[in-house]
Amino acid sequence: MNKSGSALAVLALLGLAFSKELELEQVSITATRIERKVQDVPASITVIGKEELDQRPMLNLYDALQGTAGVNVGSRNQGYDVRLIIRGGGLKATYGVREIMILLNGVPITDPDSLTRLDFVDTSLIERVEVVKGPNSTLWGVNASGGVINVITKSPFERKGGFLKLGFGDYNTQNHHIYYSTPLGKNFYIGFSASRRQSDNSWREWNTFQTNQITLQPSYMFENGDTWENYLSYTKADLKLPGSLVVRPFPPLDQWSEFLRTGKVPRTGDPWKHMGRYSEIFFFSSKLTKNFGNLELIPLIYTNHWQHYHPVTGRINDADTWIFGTDVQVNYKHSLGVLTGGFTVRYDQQKTNYYKYRDVQVAGGRIVSTLSDIAGDLLEKQTQKTLLAGAFVQQSFQKDKWIIDLGIRFDQVDFDISGYKWGDYSFSAGNYRSCPNPAIENCFAYSKEKTYTVVSPRVGVSYRLFPEVSVYGTIGTGANTPTSGELSSNPNLKLTKVINYETGIKANYRKFSLETAVYKMDVKDEVVRVIEGGQTRFVNAGKTEKKGFELTLSYQLLEGLTVGGSYTYSDYRFKNFSEPVGPSNVSRDGNRLPYIPIHQYSLFLNYSHPSGFRAKVQTNTWGEYYMDNANSEKYEGYEFITSVTLGYQRKGFDLSLIVDNLFDKKYAVEATKDLQGVKRYTPAPPRTFLVKLTYNF
Repeated sequence: MNKSGSALAVLALLGLAFSKELELEQVSITATRIERKVQDVPASITVIGKEELDQRPMLNLYDALQGTAGVNVGSRNQGYDVRLIIRGGGLKATYGVREIMILLNGVPITDPDSLTRLDFVDTSLIERVEVVKGPNSTLWGVNASGGVINVITKSPFERKGGFLKLGFGDYNTQNHHIYYSTPLGKNFYIGFSASRRQSDNSWREWNTFQTNQITLQPSYMFENGDTWENYLSYTKADLKLPGSLVVRPFPPLDQWSEFLRTGKVPRTGDPWKHMGRYSEIFFFSSKLTKNFGNLELIPLIYTNHWQHYHPVTGRINDADTWIFGTDVQVNYKHSLGVLTGGFTVRYDQQKTNYYKYRDVQVAGGRIVSTLSDIAGDLLEKQTQKTLLAGAFVQQSFQKDKWIIDLGIRFDQVDFDISGYKWGDYSFSAGNYRSCPNPAIENCFAYSKEKTYTVVSPRVGVSYRLFPEVSVYGTIGTGANTPTSGELSSNPNLKLTKVINYETGIKANYRKFSLETAVYKMDVKDEVVRVIEGGQTRFVNAGKTEKKGFELTLSYQLLEGLTVGGSYTYSDYRFKNFSEPVGPSNVSRDGNRLPYIPIHQYSLFLNYSHPSGFRAKVQTNTWGEYYMDNANSEKYEGYEFITSVTLGYQRKGFDLSLIVDNLFDKKYAVEATKDLQGVKRYTPAPPRTFLVKLTYNF
């Protein structure tokens, strides 16, 4: 609070000095489910616009989000497989995104159990990304305790025309995209997009990815400006997962030192050398925005059919998933402000067959290596059904310089998991075992049902100290359910509850912008990963405390020359957690959460010349962090991982060169240590480049 008070005093002096000559930049957002200036929202928000996105390869969301305060994001192989964490939310995820609500043009694409798959998000089509940090369950429902990310794509309403983009880089990296939109008649519009992204990533074995996507956006604009927007996409995505580099005491192996010494990345030392995700996805959404005087109605529906073949640790998953959802929102403008209310229903049904790896190498009775990713005998058949239903209401009072948001939401999530198991992989035996066997849980027929009920209130206040400066404070709540997969292994998992206390300052001048946030989160029953012998289990930690400070700023030094950066301080600790270690529990009270660095910062310099030339340099630094819940060892992090973009635009053509990891540093995207002392490092990509040519027509 002392930091916040000092910053407030400084900004007060700046506001008095410059309020007569500096203008407020206005940015509309969807964080409050209604359009509002960023400065008037009582929450920490980052908006990444088209100009910034055009200077990145945009192979995945990492390219858009890197350097964002409060966000930990990493890419293992430049594919869509992104590790994404906001203020600790999503830390437990072994794949995909958890505890963060992801929206696509305002449409929720997060499953009812909090899993978000990013393979069908066409990053080539993204126009803008909005990041709301901290619990936002009051408006968007359970499983949004980390925050909300709204991915906004190009709109067919914008203009007639399109572009063709060709991108080529090393390691046979390609990023191609064609887009065209046009009106058909007086009020009907259509947008068409086709893209392909790929990379051989031959700097290590079994590391390729490729994605092909087609999108149609048939939409209609009424005479009064109301809209009916539709989005239909098909995605075919193949991603090979090479695994981690292993360091273990017995039998002795140190692949990480070998990599640092030679620069060559060996094949993973774990047995599972042929993991991957091979997906085919259909997605459709339809949203109507209709105004009746002071009343605005926004109903939407969506469906997602997702099939994937997913070789993972110990077995191969072959899943077929259907997701259906609807969200109805009503906004009523009155003399005191805006009243927003509505309801949400989302349903997810997944049928999964689990198989053995057919081709394996065995030594001493244990599987030491897979030889292919071909499925063998059937181990288990499972059906997961998840239903989420919620209702929300928020009143925004607006008076002079004040805005006060009062909201509450009710959610209920029902899980129904059933199946039949003939066998499973036994981590203790190192091989497959058939039922009945004491080492295998849920032998033969099983059925589990679980219901979680959540109430999420929130209050937020924003005050315009000066026309260019605002301060805010908020007390918000959030909750996370376990995922279906976590409940399958531990049906006793409790609901995670979060209370967030936050205050911040926002200033936006003609040449200078600044945003700060100070927060404290009290978390009860957080779901924590426990890694033992290569097996991941999930348990509840009694209490966790998260304290942090975030700073984002930029300043225009000269015409066309802007400098800026971001800084994140994260102090996340277990307050009450006994970790199961073998037959006993060991206290981790007072320990820091793994993987999250205390210090993280990013710096950038951006230059553009009226002639069409532009350049950008950005460098990112992660401080050291603990590799396990026991805090027994630290990974040193990395410093000044630098990317450079050079570009030139003339008439309808745009040519750019993007170089990532300019100094070719060797570092780990993630480093972990299990209870047996085995360490695993995921090496980051080396220096890479991409040349993009775009023709606008």
